[in-house]
Amino acid sequence: MKICIIGAGVVGTYLAKQLSTEGYQVAVVDKNKSKIEELENSIDVIAHSCNALEEECLSLFKDYDLYIVVTDKDEINLTIALFLRTVFGKNKIIIRQEKELSENFQKSIESFLNVEIIDALNEIYKNIELIIKYPFISDFYEIDEGNFILIGFKINKENPLKNKQISDLKEYREKIPFTIVLIERDENIIIPTGSRNILEDDFVYILLEKRNLDNFIDMFNIPNKPVKNVYFLGVSDIGFGLVKGLSNIKGLNIKVFEPDIEKCEEIAEKFANVMVINGKFTDEELLKRESIENADIVISASYKEESILACILAKKLGAKKVLALIEQPEYEEIAHSLDIDIPIVSRKLIARKVYRKIKHKGFIDLFQLKENIRIYEIYVDEKLAEKTVKDISTGNFIILGIKRDNEMYIAQGNTVLKEGDILIVLEKEENE
Repeated sequence: MKICIIGAGVVGTYLAKQLSTEGYQVAVVDKNKSKIEELENSIDVIAHSCNALEEECLSLFKDYDLYIVVTDKDEINLTIALFLRTVFGKNKIIIRQEKELSENFQKSIESFLNVEIIDALNEIYKNIELIIKYPFISDFYEIDEGNFILIGFKINKENPLKNKQISDLKEYREKIPFTIVLIERDENIIIPTGSRNILEDDFVYILLEKRNLDNFIDMFNIPNKPVKNVYFLGVSDIGFGLVKGLSNIKGLNIKVFEPDIEKCEEIAEKFANVMVINGKFTDEELLKRESIENADIVISASYKEESILACILAKKLGAKKVLALIEQPEYEEIAHSLDIDIPIVSRKLIARKVYRKIKHKGFIDLFQLKENIRIYEIYVDEKLAEKTVKDISTGNFIILGIKRDNEMYIAQGNTVLKEGDILIVLEKEENE
């Protein structure tokens, strides 16, 4: 398949890297010459600097099969999609959309242009909604169209998993299948084995069926106190949509701190149950006066660099958990080191969503869980068939799940592999 990606930002670059390594013929178009030169030097793709709003630019790629339009401007994405549809007669187009669209309007656009729209707001909202429902979770990934979930959380002194040996969890796994995927301890990454103990302050990743999440919490009596107080420190267009969605959840008390008086008036007018405070969200005295220490979760949704400072300040003043929307993926690890509990990189979410749309043959996309830790799928051939999971798992390579006959299962050590199975595997890549 020949794929043309329009937009060489974070999303476009991520997709170009993944798709080119899988053998797709990929072209990337962007009018920014420096971005194109950087791509040409790092990835095996056709990279061309031109304006996709001009016919002579897109005519160079008129014989491609799929077009992915992911510039950072919604209006430009829609215009390019219209151009591809009407001038070149293309009908396989995926576009990125950041601003909120009504469901009917989005369906009308998709039908009229014959495109698929990837909604950034919806992807972010799903993350935040789950964290509000399960506040002990700090990180998660959906797998197999959301049927399975990989959750990450810190083992505090109240967590019943503290000091348990992994081999002692066998009786629990027989009741609810799950796999302990990874342990982070003192900035070290540990691929867990049966003899490993789970310690206080470990950050663990666990894979299980999403429908079993509530039962898993009950089985281990994991503290999961419901979120009541949500504070927003600034709002972008996406932040406005988040406030709208969360304002419909019963029992939530929402406060919004925003320096722009016009935005404050708009929020106050549209959401009567939301308290709006006009002021700088980095104003320590203001945050103290408004009882920031009572916040169960603080959401920084402005995308401004000062929003990270605001999160650090909020945590210092006693907020239980802070979440920041981050534009650049390279800031994600920095945010963790600054005690920001949940950094959400919206562009990574969009890239993975687009990738899943393309990957019809599989059920999971390759993604990097941590530096040098990747999760991906492999197919069981005749060489692997009839071996057990424990036969081929090693210290740096473990099987997490198995898809067989369109059903996914949590991997067990004595499970015998069959030719045609699809495996979810985790691999720790060694530094050279």
